Amino acid sequence: MESKTTTITKDPLTTNIHIETPLLKSSVLTEKCGFNIFLKLENAQVTGSYKVRGIGKLCQNAVMNGCKQFLSPSGGNAGITAAFCARQLGVPCTVVVPETTIPFMIEKIRHDATQLIVMGKSVDEASARAKEIASETPGSVVIHPFDNPIIWAGHSTIVDEIERQMPEGTKPDVILLSVGGGGLMCGILQGIHKRPGWEHIHLVTMETHGTQSFHACVESKEWVELKEIKSIAKTLGVKKVCRRAFDWISEHKEIHSELVSDRQAVSACIQFADDHRFLVSPSCGAALAAIYDGILADLQTKGSLPEGKLNVVVIVCGGNEVTLKELDHWKEEFDL
Repeated sequence: MESKTTTITKDPLTTNIHIETPLLKSSVLTEKCGFNIFLKLENAQVTGSYKVRGIGKLCQNAVMNGCKQFLSPSGGNAGITAAFCARQLGVPCTVVVPETTIPFMIEKIRHDATQLIVMGKSVDEASARAKEIASETPGSVVIHPFDNPIIWAGHSTIVDEIERQMPEGTKPDVILLSVGGGGLMCGILQGIHKRPGWEHIHLVTMETHGTQSFHACVESKEWVELKEIKSIAKTLGVKKVCRRAFDWISEHKEIHSELVSDRQAVSACIQFADDHRFLVSPSCGAALAAIYDGILADLQTKGSLPEGKLNVVVIVCGGNEVTLKELDHWKEEFDL
């Protein structure tokens, strides 16, 4: 009697495109800063960043609603992610990148994208071209890098995993993350607020000087736009955060917005590589700098954070734009 092997194939429309990432307690960072530091390793996603959670969910939703082509205006993690998701879903994807996109990121995007267009001096110009193409092509959907409720819902799954992965009987006192356009922050806060007893978790948001679009909103209490972006942390370089990110400022009282220099962000990347053998970008380094440069301790000293040995979860968001060569270049540039 012959035996038959049954192959079970996962349906990309109903199965998460992202993976569950580890939550590791860092004994090195815990000892260095005096808090219990847990690392949520979103750099372990197959695309190299957390964005696959939200963009994956948005792409799945679009295909289920009849989308025949994706347009992604991004020269960074969002473009890489949209192209990857398109391949998983069997849908063509055109990525429009600005002329300022670094060559090896273009090659990463080209690996999965059906078509790559270099257009304009900024992501805004690339976005305008993507919208033009979409308007001319029936069945096309523009995949925004961060401003969509479905994206935020996708990113909120990070909190679902954190709840399961924290030591039994504990929860975070602080969640530490970098902010660019605000999509990750919106997802984290959405996840926090759907859990009774979690709504008072402190959120420490980090940006670099030159990308402080969220910090400007916190300080002015207005939904403002930066005139220009000046920072090595390219993936944080959004002139205006999404409206939902601004609204969270008044809805979640325990938000602490802090800034670091490019040098501090790069230094944190180098120290993190030494401590944990992970390469992450300066955008991620901005969050890690809050630990390495004592910003969390300063917030506690000022009374902004509760007393005691707090449980701090750091969203290690990723590092597609970093290589050993780039890291060496930054070390030389900042004399580190």
